[in-house]
Amino acid sequence: MIAIGVQTWGTDVAALRRYWAAADALGYARVTYGDGLWGWTHDGWTLLAALALETRRCRIGPAVTYAFDAAAHHPSWLAKRAVAIDHLSQGRLDLRFAVGAEAPDVAASWERHGIAYPPARERLARLEATIDAIRRLWAGASVTSRALGLRDARIEPPPVQRPGPPVWVAAMGPRAIALAARCADGWEASFLAPAAFAAAASRLDAGLAPAGRARGAVRRSVEVDAALAESAEEAAAAVERFCERRNIARDHPLLDGALVGNADAVLARARAYGEAGATDLMVGFADFPATAMLEQFATRVLPALTAQPRVR
Repeated sequence: MIAIGVQTWGTDVAALRRYWAAADALGYARVTYGDGLWGWTHDGWTLLAALALETRRCRIGPAVTYAFDAAAHHPSWLAKRAVAIDHLSQGRLDLRFAVGAEAPDVAASWERHGIAYPPARERLARLEATIDAIRRLWAGASVTSRALGLRDARIEPPPVQRPGPPVWVAAMGPRAIALAARCADGWEASFLAPAAFAAAASRLDAGLAPAGRARGAVRRSVEVDAALAESAEEAAAAVERFCERRNIARDHPLLDGALVGNADAVLARARAYGEAGATDLMVGFADFPATAMLEQFATRVLPALTAQPRVR
């Protein structure tokens, strides 16, 4: 059994509301919305409030959010916002963090807003301190942290979920995966083929025992794109549109980690991720914000992936 979530982004609020409601009604396990100062999203935490009220069953959360500098998101404000979304959703929030990419243009995109983008080692240390502080704030503790500038900080009310919403860390590098092994409830990789995902998951496993944690303590997710079609010709056309949208070539490695083809091909590929150790898939459909692929996947693929295995 593997849980299937969907990623959403964009600034067309009416289209987002339709998509969120459809994903929830169709039985998807999770729906996320992007966070950041990018042009393709609104403010992520504001939109999460709308997502909470537009859905009834699915878990929700940021695709990722950031804590590498107080100006990106201050830990006390993050804890407070998370509590509000947890109440609005009646206990369905997952708090998902990213460490941040190494590409120079990523650092520049934050720094032009006056937000510091520290080296990777500092970003990792701050994220770990933030996760610890947020969990203690949710528990009602008085939190002092020299690293974060907190002095006898407290927040009320507590979250609906106790001891608090699950915390996920999106991590690709060795040190980031080791951090996830130490302190996350869930770990997510991005755009890896099944074999590469299995190799990354083994690095996660290697970090669990030294942290005194069991293998089942951490859920394992992979972010993938999907182009679902009825025929090979339609699938090829969907891939071409996807490549044009992403401005990549047809042989780009990004497609190695995608679910492409008819329902049988997509199901086989999704199962390969399950065999590689994934407990969750976070899918971005190529026709978003249209709902055709979302609906086709729910009808023809989702039941087979979420069915409980038969006991022999």
